[in-house]
Amino acid sequence: MTLDRDGLEQAIVRHCSPTLVGIKPACLFNVPGDFAPSTATGQRASRLDAIVGRANARLAGTGAHVRVLAHRSCGALVLVYRPQMLARGLSSSRVAVALNAWGYKTTGPGWLEASLTRLGHRLECRQTHDPDGGFPHEVGLFLGYPYDDVMAFIEHEGRDYLCCGCWKVYSHREQAEACFERYKRCTRDCEEMLGHGATLAQLAVTRVAA
Repeated sequence: MTLDRDGLEQAIVRHCSPTLVGIKPACLFNVPGDFAPSTATGQRASRLDAIVGRANARLAGTGAHVRVLAHRSCGALVLVYRPQMLARGLSSSRVAVALNAWGYKTTGPGWLEASLTRLGHRLECRQTHDPDGGFPHEVGLFLGYPYDDVMAFIEHEGRDYLCCGCWKVYSHREQAEACFERYKRCTRDCEEMLGHGATLAQLAVTRVAA
């Protein structure tokens, strides 16, 4: 993507439409390039931060937020999320227990932002030790993937899955496949609306049919 308003908005719609319209708590995408916060690349990182900040301002009042989650030499990770929806999912009993075991807070003032900051740091740290930019497994819980599938992915080391779409599925295959199709329809519809002049804010208050 190009580092400008139009490029960012197109990337958000391409990768994050289900979150924009409120059917998924969060979506994550990579902006290619070296965004490590060093002297050599700091200007590029600052420019992306500014563009993302303006996009977040345009989304004010819609319930959708956007932030740079991690600055990495293999690309910046941008998160689009709905705080209330994400907080409900992360504070549910089984998910909260898992996240607490991994060092995240799921209660107390500001816990969601603190958890997102921790996740961003872990993503940056993981990239430092993994040239391919590997992801910590808990990221799936932040993206709203089913708890059972996230845990089975860890147990099976990513193998032996039933099918693969937005995530690797280990149970409830038909339900997951229907969800994948819904996400695809949502993205197609949002891209069409963006092409006809809709703004991010207008898409973020759109409600789609099941």
